[in-house]
Amino acid sequence: MPRPSAAPDAEVREAPRWDPAARDAAEATARRAAPASHLDRERAAAMAVRAAESRADRRGVEEIGEVFVRTLGRKLGHGHPLSERTGAETFTWTAEAEARLAEVPAFCRELTRWRVEWTAHKLGLGSTITPAVMAAKYEMWGEVSHAIQAREGQGLPWTDSARDRFARVPEFVQGQVLEAVEGNARHMGATVVDDDVIDRVVARWSETGDFHEGLYGFR
Repeated sequence: MPRPSAAPDAEVREAPRWDPAARDAAEATARRAAPASHLDRERAAAMAVRAAESRADRRGVEEIGEVFVRTLGRKLGHGHPLSERTGAETFTWTAEAEARLAEVPAFCRELTRWRVEWTAHKLGLGSTITPAVMAAKYEMWGEVSHAIQAREGQGLPWTDSARDRFARVPEFVQGQVLEAVEGNARHMGATVVDDDVIDRVVARWSETGDFHEGLYGFR
C-alpha cells in the first residue's frame, strides 16, 4: 500500500509572539514545578514554552501574554510543569511501580505518570504510588478505550505500518491513542494515518507535554 504523506496544517501562520514578561513567568513557573513533574528544569521550561505556543497557534492568538499563560495553567492537567495543579501534592513511587511504568512506551510515559498521580489524588488513594494504584487508572483507561474502539465508521484509515506501531501500544490505552492520533491527523489535514502523522503527533506530545490539547486526548 503506498504511503500517503500528511498534508500540512490547513493554514500557515507566523509563530505567536511572546510578551517577554509572560515568557519569563512561564519558564520560572515550569522550573519551580520541575521536580513535581519528574523533569529536569530546562526541559520543563522548554515544555511550558512549547505548550503555550502550540495552544496559541491553534487558537490564532498572535501574542502570548501573562493572562494567556495563567489561563493555560488552569487548563493543563496535573504533572505538566505549567499546570497550577502540579506540586499541590508530593507523590512517591515504589520501585515496583517505577518498574511497571518503565514498560509503558516512552511517548506516553510522562502522561501515564501524571495521570496515575492525579487519579490517586482524586480517589483518595494516598500519595504512594504502587502497582495497585496504577491498576486503578489503567482500568479506567481500559473502559474508555473499549468504548472508543467499539465505535464504527467514525475513524480514519491507517496504513499497515502505522497499524503495526499502534498494535504495540498497551491495550488499556489503545482507544485513547487512537482518538488522539486521529484528532491530530484531522487537524493537520491528513486523510490517512501513516508513519509521518504518528511521528508528528508524538513529537508534538514530547515537546509540549500537552496530551489533552483541550480538544481530544487522554483524560
